[in-house]
Amino acid sequence: MTHTDDRIIEHLSSVSTATAWEIAYEQGVEGDRRRIERRCRVLANAGFVDVYFRDVGLDDEYEITTWGEMYLDGDVDAELRRPLPAMRPPDKLRPGWWAGFG
Repeated sequence: MTHTDDRIIEHLSSVSTATAWEIAYEQGVEGDRRRIERRCRVLANAGFVDVYFRDVGLDDEYEITTWGEMYLDGDVDAELRRPLPAMRPPDKLRPGWWAGFG
């Protein structure tokens, strides 16, 4: 967890949902919207926020989860919650014959 992560979770606890741009604007770091978005994805993979994917051209929205609320209350140690690994892109998978299945 970074200081930015704490600020993101605190902001989401005060609103129902928010986009990365809204979070960056409220924190006064409009130029760091992409960094805020990356950190929101990491928090989502760790279970502290939920992501609501929207249509093409619209920013995704984020909402705090029960784990995020428990983290703010001091009931959860963030060092014990690790983000899930990202899925391997389909073009990076080994073919079936590689493992002897095909």
